[in-house]
Amino acid sequence: MSEEENTEQTEEVTVTGSDELHDQARNSIHRHSAYAAVGGLVPIPFLEMAASSTIQLRMISQLCDIYGVPFSENAIKNSIATLVATVLPVSGVGLVTASLIRRVPVVGTIFGFVAMPTFAAACTYALGRVFAWHFSRGGTVEDFDAEEMKDRFQDEFADGKRKASEFVKGEKTTSKATGGAAAAKA
Repeated sequence: MSEEENTEQTEEVTVTGSDELHDQARNSIHRHSAYAAVGGLVPIPFLEMAASSTIQLRMISQLCDIYGVPFSENAIKNSIATLVATVLPVSGVGLVTASLIRRVPVVGTIFGFVAMPTFAAACTYALGRVFAWHFSRGGTVEDFDAEEMKDRFQDEFADGKRKASEFVKGEKTTSKATGGAAAAKA
């Protein structure tokens, strides 16, 4: 076999391996985002945040396994806190208010069944996308810079919020319905 043929086969294997890792990461992110949405339905204030945090840690741990990156829970918790704080209005006061609004009859119930699951799923989706992007480029937990990733996280959160809102409302986000754009981006 010539050196050129060997190089082509190696490149094909690398691309296939990369596609496989991407698919595994995407599936993990989507699955954990759905889990987070369900966790957002917990009717006890602040318990839904604990459920989401646990789901997010588990997802990032799985992403570390997929990309062969050592997992460090403490480093991840700090990064999650930094990133999630970028989408919380006024240092978490909005989330506390949201949890308390859930106690209001009728309005709180409707809010609880739409807003909290959407927020939890969007945060989980954005975290997964940001960490998967970082790991796919050879990054590790130790060299993850949450400050540098804030803009990317906010963009992914906006996309995740749209997708989660459609999911929570029961709309389908298939490649046929979106012309392939959502499938291509995910």
